[in-house]
Amino acid sequence: MQPTIELPEAWKAVSQPPSLFCRYEFKSYAQTREFLDGLAVLSEETRLFPDLGFARTFVNITLRGRDGAAPGVAEIDYARRAAVLAAAWTGP
Repeated sequence: MQPTIELPEAWKAVSQPPSLFCRYEFKSYAQTREFLDGLAVLSEETRLFPDLGFARTFVNITLRGRDGAAPGVAEIDYARRAAVLAAAWTGP
């Protein structure tokens, strides 16, 4: 039996196709742009390139496992790091 791995707040697991999803909302385009720039750096560091959908004040992130597999530890780590990055603008 595989252990359950806890996802960061706001992230959810999607069953079809197996993926992780989150939507972050921002107060301005400048915040959204800075977050996207941070995600670009994170992607270069991790070599994970999620599907992104965004507009002026939000970013949708979908992470899929490599080669069609379910998301694993690397994708969950990316989600955690993205959550920390987003907290700079969306935090309490």
